[in-house]
Amino acid sequence: MIRGRPSTSLVLGTVLFACILLTYLGSGFARDEWGSNLNRAKWTSSPASRGESDVFNKTLGFDRVFVIGLPGRSDKRDALTLMSSLTGFKLSWIDGVVGDTIPDKALPFGWDRETMRDSNLGSWRGHINAMRHMVDGGISSALIVEDDMDWDVNIKWQLAQFAAAARSLQNGFHQNQTLEPPSPYGQNWDMLWLGSCVTTFDEDLPEDLQIPIEQRDPRKIFIHDDPTMPSPRHILGNGSFSWDNYPAHTRIVYVPGDNVCSFAYALSASGAQKALQYMGLEGQHKPFDNHLSDLCRLRINGMRCVSIVPSLFVHHRPKGKISGDSDINKGDENEEVREVGFTENILYSTRLNLKNLVRGLDPEKQWVG
Repeated sequence: MIRGRPSTSLVLGTVLFACILLTYLGSGFARDEWGSNLNRAKWTSSPASRGESDVFNKTLGFDRVFVIGLPGRSDKRDALTLMSSLTGFKLSWIDGVVGDTIPDKALPFGWDRETMRDSNLGSWRGHINAMRHMVDGGISSALIVEDDMDWDVNIKWQLAQFAAAARSLQNGFHQNQTLEPPSPYGQNWDMLWLGSCVTTFDEDLPEDLQIPIEQRDPRKIFIHDDPTMPSPRHILGNGSFSWDNYPAHTRIVYVPGDNVCSFAYALSASGAQKALQYMGLEGQHKPFDNHLSDLCRLRINGMRCVSIVPSLFVHHRPKGKISGDSDINKGDENEEVREVGFTENILYSTRLNLKNLVRGLDPEKQWVG
């Protein structure tokens, strides 16, 4: 039997049904499950009314976001590239330096290779290279991040809250600089310390770190009712105070006394010049972050610093061999394996929510309660 051609009405009906089905799948459950632009926009986009230089742009309100990392740590580059993509900003990489490749003639004044680790020396050189890159390129401002960082999926919202507080604190700074383009963080800052592991306020400094009373700045601005704050029992790094003395869900923006760990910090153009002069040319006889803290605590070169606690950028400890956590503190290759990764102080961890974010699902809290 010879079959005839299907009728025109049947063809049109089939096409119409297919279009309806595709429309349903494209806008309904399937898209929600695997990730839609609308869902992803919650973490990456900004209202159209926001300016190009604000914290919601592709460089978090800075000219650049630099990450310092050894080229061989491709695992860390993979992670941060995906994390920044899913939270809506772009990274520029600064190659880290292996300390034993630095010749003796290039050692900073005061460095003793017999007592100091080459890994600390390499860390110092990597950060100095980032500062020099800023000065050489005439970069107005840059956020400098280490390559093992994590941050909240709401990082842009957090930075917007911080920016308002930072601008207010600058009313007490000497004002001799205008950033171009204008910065959402204010016009009169040298360094914004956004990631540290221990915080000590000016008024709580131990005797050996104290500065003259007239130089101290105990001012603090509180960000209340922050829904991205973990509960006090999940907050670490408050070296000089108890969170019991502050309302729940409160972050503190302050002029740093003594911070430890250089997880993430931003420099303005003038800040990069001041830091390069002191950190690069005056000498180095202890770990980089200790000298960075001196730069702010002692107001060296007139340095104007603002910080926040709990920090917005924190060291992530991934699942896998614990010896792979740090390229400075090298552990035994036979150390135990961590089965579950974690990040201190970050409630909606970007690193721990990557699987949810790539599928367009809502992020989950690292802790409940």
